[in-house]
Amino acid sequence: MSIIKSFTAKDVCAVLGGISRSRLHLWAQLPPFSERPTRERSARRFTKVDLLTFAVLQTLEDAFGAKSRDLTSVSATIHYYLNAPHPIPFDEWVFIPKDEGEAHMVQAKAIAGAGWVVDVAKERERIDVYLGVRPPQQEFPLMTDIKSGRQ
Repeated sequence: MSIIKSFTAKDVCAVLGGISRSRLHLWAQLPPFSERPTRERSARRFTKVDLLTFAVLQTLEDAFGAKSRDLTSVSATIHYYLNAPHPIPFDEWVFIPKDEGEAHMVQAKAIAGAGWVVDVAKERERIDVYLGVRPPQQEFPLMTDIKSGRQ
């Protein structure tokens, strides 16, 4: 039996480096989040896929200068890609089309229009580190002469 962990707005803001609640509130008004029913006087809950979606939206705004009108057209596409079952490679570069189309791994399909390429593996690692999940093992340089301590 698996337990689905959910996060509050305070958690999301902390995971994403202390973003403001107003910024998160703007993202929560984008699809698919805007389509979810809410209850008065109840904290909104988010899943790990939601956290990843917000992390990608943050990268699009901060690194690429994407505006809210751009995010409106791509937020559901990003969420759908992150929620779809597919193998997750060690390096996951994802193409997010600016207009219409599905987000996909760069290696899987050719890029056929304007959009952004985001390192989703980096975003996954950022969320996992915050949640206490250890990052995958990295390769260390091969030591050639252990006895003398030289490389």
